[in-house]
Amino acid sequence: MMRGVVLTGDKKLIIKEFADPIPGPNQVVVKMKASAICGSDMYTYRAPAERVRHRGEVIQGHEPAGIVESIGPGVTKVQPGDRVTIYHYMGCGHCEHCAAGNLMWCSDTRGLGGRAHGGHADKILVNEVNACKLPDELSFVDGAAIACIAGTTFSALSKINPSGKDSVAVLGLGPVGLCGVMFAKALGSRVIAIGRRAIRLDLARKLGADEIVDIDQGEAAWKAVSEIQSHKGVDAVYETAGTSDAFWTMMRMLRKGGRAVLASGGRYGEGRFDPGMIISKQLSIFGSFVMPLWMYDDLARFMVANNLHFEPMVTHRFTIDQAEEAFALVDSGECGKVIFEWP
Repeated sequence: MMRGVVLTGDKKLIIKEFADPIPGPNQVVVKMKASAICGSDMYTYRAPAERVRHRGEVIQGHEPAGIVESIGPGVTKVQPGDRVTIYHYMGCGHCEHCAAGNLMWCSDTRGLGGRAHGGHADKILVNEVNACKLPDELSFVDGAAIACIAGTTFSALSKINPSGKDSVAVLGLGPVGLCGVMFAKALGSRVIAIGRRAIRLDLARKLGADEIVDIDQGEAAWKAVSEIQSHKGVDAVYETAGTSDAFWTMMRMLRKGGRAVLASGGRYGEGRFDPGMIISKQLSIFGSFVMPLWMYDDLARFMVANNLHFEPMVTHRFTIDQAEEAFALVDSGECGKVIFEWP
């Protein structure tokens, strides 16, 4: 038997025993080594119990990495003992989106921790195609980040293509935004990190941000933003906060002809959407949803080439037996990345 974390709503959870998974054709079982809590896990954690009940007892977690334990018939891509990160959407394998590596768009897609058991467990069963080999240079913590936050960021930044000639503002300094600081800096950009909470502002500084703006500093914060605007503005914005204030700030900060990418899935336009500013400044604004599977090798090579690792972003490590404490901490916001680890 194995253990897994099941969220039951109303900020409660249970740690439940499940039968050990057995791989079928083209499936693999991965023994967990690291599984990170994502901000999107918190929607289920905070939801009313009656809304969560219909999910059934689904194991949470979509940022897993581990070691292949067993394989089913027909598996050739990985072997027992391989170190892997796990792409967190499983598709039908036959439609146009699956064929193109966009498994998240498959009409029958199953997200880990949603329609399929996730990674906050001792083991996980996934399709062979979802098990992506980790280069020796990358740790299991790196693999857990790649599964969601790093992949989401890499895919999003590819749409605005920041470089050494650009200034990039990162709005929101949760783990996805902190990835944006790290990656934009590695690409040579001047990075302005805008967020709140001392622990996250400090992490942004440690990850290479050139300027820090604490949005809770009221007038001082808006003066700093205004000074950025009073010059030509920034070349690009990575928006991860998902609030109407962040969207408004993004539009004001961008220079004429600037570009931005939105990755948080928030309700940006409520009450402060100004299409006139987008038109008059000729802004290019992109949406970005996770990372297509075909981009994984590019991301892994980018991380190895630039010696990028996510351990500095991890502030707390737990076993799944400590899941209540771990989720309560993430709910407080007073943390960086929080992960479960196995020996």
